[in-house]
Amino acid sequence: MVLINTLLLILFIGINIGLARYDAYRIKNNIRIKHAINSIIYVGIILLFWKWLTITKVLGILLLRIPIFNTALNIFRDKPATYLSKTTTSIIDQFMNKHIERVGYWNYSVGLLVLAGFLIYI
Repeated sequence: MVLINTLLLILFIGINIGLARYDAYRIKNNIRIKHAINSIIYVGIILLFWKWLTITKVLGILLLRIPIFNTALNIFRDKPATYLSKTTTSIIDQFMNKHIERVGYWNYSVGLLVLAGFLIYI
């Protein structure tokens, strides 16, 4: 089971980095981002591994998205890794950004990574 969990972890990290690179390209070229595509890919991964997943593992891989995707997107956009948009229209991003500003970007990211790893490997 550890092997399956590790494969899932590596796959999901790689896909998040790839999606961040693709979204950064779209942002730089003023092309609208279609968030549904990312969601469909995430659901596809979950369905691919469904036989071995529990709800805690699903939550763990979804939590990985936040620090991995956001940091990679910032880097691919030539922004500081810890960049937080001040103009986001997403209510969820606005809420999260306020929390991140309170606790610090790296504290927040590392905390999510630890929690995600715990949920994936329990």
